[in-house]
Amino acid sequence: MGSDDLSRYVVKHPASGIYRYYRRVPTEVAHLDQRSHVKQSLKTKNLKEALEKAQSVHEAAESLWRALLAGNDNETAFARYEAAVRLAQSLGFTYRPITEIASLPLEEIERRLAVVGENLDRSQMIVDAVAGTVDEPAPRLSNIWSLYEKHNAAGLTGMSKNQLRKTKVSRERAITYAIDVMGDLELGAITRPDVLKFRQWWTDKIIDEGLKADTANRSFSDIMGMLTPIDAALHTNYHAVWEKARIKETNATKGRSRPPFSSEWIASKILLPGTMDMLDEDARLVAYVMVETGARLGEICNLRPQDIRLDDEVPHIEVAERDDRRQKSDYSIRRVPLVGVSLWAMRQRPQGFKKYHDKADSASALINKVLRNNGLMQSDDHSIYSLRHSFQDRIENANCSDRMQADLMGHEFGRPRYGDGAEMKRRQAFLSGIMFAWVM
Repeated sequence: MGSDDLSRYVVKHPASGIYRYYRRVPTEVAHLDQRSHVKQSLKTKNLKEALEKAQSVHEAAESLWRALLAGNDNETAFARYEAAVRLAQSLGFTYRPITEIASLPLEEIERRLAVVGENLDRSQMIVDAVAGTVDEPAPRLSNIWSLYEKHNAAGLTGMSKNQLRKTKVSRERAITYAIDVMGDLELGAITRPDVLKFRQWWTDKIIDEGLKADTANRSFSDIMGMLTPIDAALHTNYHAVWEKARIKETNATKGRSRPPFSSEWIASKILLPGTMDMLDEDARLVAYVMVETGARLGEICNLRPQDIRLDDEVPHIEVAERDDRRQKSDYSIRRVPLVGVSLWAMRQRPQGFKKYHDKADSASALINKVLRNNGLMQSDDHSIYSLRHSFQDRIENANCSDRMQADLMGHEFGRPRYGDGAEMKRRQAFLSGIMFAWVM
């Protein structure tokens, strides 16, 4: 059943032009599902939108048939409840607990009663789903990640192995902190005072340890971000008590961006022949690429051979859309000309930086440690990321247009982009005019 092409079942009504999901009930499950076809309006005349809406209907129908074939004797509480929610949806209903059904419009109550009557002797699962007699599960804080991973599977696709690891570590850390403060409470039993207790714990931690508000707020964002798709899947409202719990930033607790290196420091320290030789060659070249491109460290470490265009009319690197890892944002997708030391460095690694592929954190930690230990950091607040800020300052001080700045840095710009063919030559000429002298 699961191998069918979804688009086969999205058909346009000849009269109204509105798409609907229309599918014959598979033969192998027809004895358990009294319908001859699954029919559900997608309420749109746009095919792309219809296909997106049809996905949930398709998944619900598939889940129903798998559940009907497997029976429900060994289902866990989570699985039974989820199956009931999806099953009700596939039959054209929203799952409602039996205590809420009496308050529904009479027409819907009658429709539900009709389905229940038709299936009393055929499928207890359908009866329970439509009548709302499956008990809502009682997940705890410790269940959040596994539920999130299950119900947000699509949202986790497209990440590299390391990106997924970092996502999991951050969210599991937030859960652990919450359990340490509140105990492993049932999600439905968490009250606003519980959340405020957690918030106060974070406030005290910020003051005692000199942390930034963003550190605490990441915990609240991670928990809210996990509960939202869980609520959507289970028709619950666990996230509500967590709203507006973020800690307000002050001058003392606000995170600050890294200061830029001065141009004089870059020229006399970082680009001085021999001063970077204590780094391994790949790490040294990554830093050199950053100097004249302003690219993020992770963007450079994860360049693929096809992203490195040394033989084009304008040699450049491309931060491209990818299926195997996510870029920081849609605006990060861009092409940046290579000039000076960055062009030289990329020519040493035309296939990319295999040693640090999907290991940008390791590269960052190593470069920062070595530069700091060898007096190459301009202050304690500087890091290798300061090269990106230096690049932005340099292009801004050279009167770079707002549009070109956004295109080079991978920032949002206020109007659509219409291609960058001729623009690449202008970018190259601009960057060549401000590049550092480089003699190798």
